[in-house]
Amino acid sequence: MKIAYLLEVNPYINSGIVKKINAQVKEWRKQGNEVYICVLWPRKKENEKVYLQGSFFSNTILDRLVPDGFVKTYLTKMGSISRIASYLKGINPDVLYARQNIWYPGLTGVLARYNTVLELNTVDFMEMEFYSTIKKKVYLFGKNRILGAVKGLVAVSPDILRFYEKYKKEYGLKSVVVSNGIKLADFHRKKKPVDGEKISLVFVGSKNMKWHGLNKVYRLAERLPECEFRIVGYEGKNYKNVSFYGWTNKEELEVIYTRSHFGIGSFDNHLVGKYVDSTLKVREYLAYGLPVILGHWDVDFRNSDFVFKATDKSGNLKNIRAIREFMQKYKDYTVSSEEIRIIESSVKEKERLEFFKEIVSN
Repeated sequence: MKIAYLLEVNPYINSGIVKKINAQVKEWRKQGNEVYICVLWPRKKENEKVYLQGSFFSNTILDRLVPDGFVKTYLTKMGSISRIASYLKGINPDVLYARQNIWYPGLTGVLARYNTVLELNTVDFMEMEFYSTIKKKVYLFGKNRILGAVKGLVAVSPDILRFYEKYKKEYGLKSVVVSNGIKLADFHRKKKPVDGEKISLVFVGSKNMKWHGLNKVYRLAERLPECEFRIVGYEGKNYKNVSFYGWTNKEELEVIYTRSHFGIGSFDNHLVGKYVDSTLKVREYLAYGLPVILGHWDVDFRNSDFVFKATDKSGNLKNIRAIREFMQKYKDYTVSSEEIRIIESSVKEKERLEFFKEIVSN
């Protein structure tokens, strides 16, 4: 198949999303497909690295004159979509794959021209409650337009897909759940905490994402004063048993992972409608051998002993004794690659490619 991938993500940060995209593309090509990547994002600055390879589309004037932020990226998309359209016309892909994102003028015409499959990563109308009024209004204004222009939906969780049942019926959309995967071969090191150190837990998140539940991480730290909590992705003043590392590069993060006993997943995903999810950071923790404490059920590890759901149905932290018992049992446990083979990206991408074939055949 000839697959075009329309990307509207920051290619200058080696985020979990970017890592996932690179693994997807690598696997699609490995399985014999032609893949063309279209990156719609402002031009990089001198000191920035590029973590995605493909054809880049931006606007020179906007790059030079408009400050970074939502307005700049939105205008970049508006000003570049016509060139994307011309580029895709020359390729004529069998499938156009796009990640769930905001509508802008010119987008739906491009999506409707091909067998477009949309990847759903969130319950959008719930997540939009945490964004600015203008972003929320533009997103919701264009949501139906986008859904009416695509042929299929791939959701990373069944909890996400259930909110799209009415759109599936209205627009005759096919759908499938393919939970997030990770390229296990890219992870060569496993946890190896220093003997005699306190039990340590690492949490990786991003600011302004309330569903990550950082407040509950703090609460857990208060209730577990004998443990050390390492917070990555946030700036803050270290206190008691909590240390902040801000944004780290891969090498720095790997050191933190390998010196930790546990990974902490999101605690408040229920705020955006996800009681079952397949977050990328949980997969990364597991790939480094870390057992995980989180606030939701994981699609692939609901019955795994090394993944512990630490919240009740209301999203509140469970009795601290149960959490301590889990930690005592698994603090020296290293999750093996064999135990998490289900999240190998080659397995997940085979499922996704089969869905692409189904879309093309219809």
